[in-house]
Amino acid sequence: MPAACGVEMRKALTRAAVAAAVALAVLVVLVCTVTWLPPVHIRVPQGLNFSIDLGPRWAGQPSADPPDSLLFGEVSGGSVSITPTRTGRTQVQLRLFNRITWRNYIVDVVPQMTVMPGGHSIGVLVAPSGVRVMGVYAVVGVDGGRYMPARDAGIVAGDMILRVGGLEVNDPFELEQAVNRTAENGVVSVDVKRGERLMQLEVRAARTDAGYKLGVYAKDNAAGVGTLTFWDPVTHRFGALGHVVSDSSTGREIEIKDGRLVSATVTSIDSSSAGQPGEKIGAFRGCDDAIGTVDTNCAVGIYGQLTVVPDAGLYPGGVPVAMASAVTEGPATMLTVVNGSTIEEFNVEIVKINRPARAGGKHMVIRITDQGLLDRTGGIVQGMSGSPLIQNGMLVGAVTHVFVSDPTRGYAVFAEEMLEAAGLLEGGVLGGAPLNAGLIDAGQPADEPAA
Repeated sequence: MPAACGVEMRKALTRAAVAAAVALAVLVVLVCTVTWLPPVHIRVPQGLNFSIDLGPRWAGQPSADPPDSLLFGEVSGGSVSITPTRTGRTQVQLRLFNRITWRNYIVDVVPQMTVMPGGHSIGVLVAPSGVRVMGVYAVVGVDGGRYMPARDAGIVAGDMILRVGGLEVNDPFELEQAVNRTAENGVVSVDVKRGERLMQLEVRAARTDAGYKLGVYAKDNAAGVGTLTFWDPVTHRFGALGHVVSDSSTGREIEIKDGRLVSATVTSIDSSSAGQPGEKIGAFRGCDDAIGTVDTNCAVGIYGQLTVVPDAGLYPGGVPVAMASAVTEGPATMLTVVNGSTIEEFNVEIVKINRPARAGGKHMVIRITDQGLLDRTGGIVQGMSGSPLIQNGMLVGAVTHVFVSDPTRGYAVFAEEMLEAAGLLEGGVLGGAPLNAGLIDAGQPADEPAA
């Protein structure tokens, strides 16, 4: 018996040792994994309380460096409320048993910023003048032969034709007229911009029964109709659309270095239905309606400088901007134009917040709850991209996409992300990382159903 007891005891000790070793290994792996995880970045306006998740109950209290920059409040539901005491950057650490660091936060407390919310319908011109070459084709001449004038002269898809025979062209009709007015023995001078390079090409146009042809598929320089999201009342820096402007035929991002923002009027609405996104039908006259210049086209919208300050709209005193950490699920309102140039406010609901934020302006899922808007538009339509979202009196984001299967719902981008892209947050990215390092225009259809 004593020998048997000794064997059993040794087995029990062995099992305990193995269990302890496994537990230690798991703890080491957990610590190493957490150590290599990047810190979570939070940006909050001065004077606004926020909270962070403490994790397991046996985790220790958070610590701040510098310690006097944040005041930690009561713990409720596994999270702790925090009050910033000054602007600047603070590192917050959560430690297991108050010893092992398992999560890091970097908190940037920034001055509260107020912007003018938009809602105005706008058009985007990718350049002050010119027509875009979408492709080239063979022209059948009066002699029955097939000719490729543009290709033979070196014109390629993506080129911008600025002038023909010294005449500026801004749409395909002007291009056709200029070719026929200036062709001498069929030869025309064509000024082309390719990226940053300017070229003057001699093109031997093909003579057809309908006049001289270059053999180019051309498109004017308008990228579409959308919505102005906000502007800074001090610098007049603006943000709009909430998603990238891309070429509808190629899907590629359009490089905009000298674009124009123009005011637009909504003449009618093609309503949305399941499987068929609708759109705003807008009108603008081109550069004659210019209200600003566009210098940035990125995943979360277009940005630039206003040259004409729009009407203040429904919030003449401006609204504060909510950082992403302050946005909550629940009721909100959307500012947009559905008739003429009158901005109206409609009820919506933020039904889901994606944390961490998804790329391409898909940070929130929203749903239209305003029956009046549903009756008029069927839900979100193309042309609503950039429509500001207001929650608790603050700008929280902008509409970006519509769900094709359910046009009452769509995606929205955080206002914080748009302000960062506009360069309006103090110190740019404040030395930290963005929230998400991450043209069917406004109300761009999403490629998946609502979650």
